[in-house]
Amino acid sequence: MMSEQEEFYIDSLIAKYIVGEISLSEEKELKEWCALSEENQKVLDDELLIFQKANLGSDQQFDADLAWSKIQPKIHPPKKGKQIFFTPWRIAASLILICAVSFLIYQQLSAPEEFTYLSENQVETQILPDQTQLSLNRDSEVSVEYNERKKTGLIKLSGESLISIPEDKKVKWQVQVNELFIEDIGTVFNVKAYPTSPLVEVSVLEGEVRMYLQSNEGIQLLAGEKGTFNKNSGNFSKEEADANVDSYSTKSFSYFNQDLASVVAQLSEVYQTEIILEGNIGNCRLTVDFENEDLDTILSIISETLNLDITRNGSDIVLSGAACN
Repeated sequence: MMSEQEEFYIDSLIAKYIVGEISLSEEKELKEWCALSEENQKVLDDELLIFQKANLGSDQQFDADLAWSKIQPKIHPPKKGKQIFFTPWRIAASLILICAVSFLIYQQLSAPEEFTYLSENQVETQILPDQTQLSLNRDSEVSVEYNERKKTGLIKLSGESLISIPEDKKVKWQVQVNELFIEDIGTVFNVKAYPTSPLVEVSVLEGEVRMYLQSNEGIQLLAGEKGTFNKNSGNFSKEEADANVDSYSTKSFSYFNQDLASVVAQLSEVYQTEIILEGNIGNCRLTVDFENEDLDTILSIISETLNLDITRNGSDIVLSGAACN
């Protein structure tokens, strides 16, 4: 029969083994003890079964009451007709098992949820658990870490995304592009950060945003402003934001005295259709708003406004006409 000290030591090894904190030498001792008898092996197997059945898997919903109901009999085994006395060594061993369970419960509850979204040939919109909306432009990808308990979230972005955060702002969100961080202080902002571009552009539609490095406090941006970070030089700059920066998601455009060449370039990108200008018409000016219209309707309005002709050359669209004064 083992002494109380020996029982405590074996219980300690079992607890360490369960939580993955056992050393190689300790694991060897535990295996040698299990090899001494079938009863010893059964003790270890029973302890492992308790944890395996306690719904502690990362892909399952954790049930704390169920886990406790399974581990409690192991710590205080009831025996009919016999009074149980707990020595200090046995109490200490029980506390180790309780700590092991608590540690695993804490890990389960505090571990962040992780999501990955990829947009290839079309704009994709995703809704996160706190109702934050991500509209991913083409060829974009985000990896999201969301911790409901801590009310924090991290969005790692490659490409471009319009990020709309609920007004109640229950979660503190950060966007990360390599070493650059964008911290939400407002509610709606657009981040353009394609790997092939040396620039990261942040345009604020509503609220306020801070973009910074761990080694540089960066800049603060208000609604209507665009901040640019040059990955090569490490410099920040600020200017007025493009009113149509979110058009790839909203299909809404607002042009005031805008040159036709710029308008056509943006429409070509958003609708993924090549629009060609023939003649000296690129400097024609346009003032017009479009709200979620299809491309044919938009081009018809432009052609009527500027007295242009529309023809098709395969999948391309050609606008032609007389030069504007």
